[in-house]
Amino acid sequence: MIEDFNYSEQQMIINAHMSVEDFENTDYYRLVEIMSAKPRDKRPKTLWEFASSLDGEERR
Repeated sequence: MIEDFNYSEQQMIINAHMSVEDFENTDYYRLVEIMSAKPRDKRPKTLWEFASSLDGEERR
């Protein structure tokens, strides 16, 4: 598990150009949450989006 944390830190230093100090002073859980975010088209649809898409299909 520590190696996973170290690997995450390594990737943020290399790919996000963060310093070691920046990474270690960052709220880790929030950082993981941000880095795990998906674009809108890759997220599950809400009930309203799903219903709207069904309504749009009926009109075609």
